[in-house]
Amino acid sequence: MDVLGCACPHPPLLVPEVGGVNRMRVQATVDAMEELGAEIGTPDLVVIVSPHTPGTVETFFVKTAARLAGDLGKFGCPDVRLEYDNDVAFVDRLLELAGQEGVALDPVDDGHLDHGVLVPMGFIATRRLVSLSVVGAYAAHGRLGALVRQCAEERDGRVVFVASGDLSHRLTKDGPYGFDARGPVFDERVVELLREGDFGSLRGIDPDVVQGAGECGLRSLMVLGAFLGEDSARDPRVFSYEGPFGVGYLVAGFGRGQAT
Repeated sequence: MDVLGCACPHPPLLVPEVGGVNRMRVQATVDAMEELGAEIGTPDLVVIVSPHTPGTVETFFVKTAARLAGDLGKFGCPDVRLEYDNDVAFVDRLLELAGQEGVALDPVDDGHLDHGVLVPMGFIATRRLVSLSVVGAYAAHGRLGALVRQCAEERDGRVVFVASGDLSHRLTKDGPYGFDARGPVFDERVVELLREGDFGSLRGIDPDVVQGAGECGLRSLMVLGAFLGEDSARDPRVFSYEGPFGVGYLVAGFGRGQAT
């Protein structure tokens, strides 16, 4: 697969130093992330959106610092650290297009990377990184994704878009957020749609189900869907899905294969 974009979970326990023995309980996700990373290879640029990257309810943020870096000290592992060059030319062009199109995107001179970026990037190699946040309204994310795709098509080198996010946080009674019957319903529907590359139907999921699921990844997926555009259904692949700790972890990739 010539991977164009992917959906990745971000539980810190995927990192060996953090997960310890519990990492074995998410081995399917670990294996899937390793396989995805191998298929991605080393693109010239990864653009990643994380629901944990600081932003506001109404305005997307893009980091403008020349160097982007972070560690997992919050999870007891300060030595687990990643650092990248920011693609400032890409960022400048994205900000220019956002201004022209009326998309609320603000620059922030901050180079800190949160765990929503660090965990998936621990499996993905790249030369440069661009980091984006989400906003409150689900519908707004499609416009941002389309602008990122335009920027990607204007530059040389391969660009891969990463949507960081977990699915429902309410899958089991013994999970950190308890159980809600809408959680499994939400996850089943998202996995079903992404197997077909049908990002458009994500907007049709019952809002009550979305709210009850306690998800954190739907906004990221909507940016990814708009970035992929017509390519979303050409070569969709769900590498894995599981939720042993009460949170849904989905790994999926989308490429440029022949339409089916």
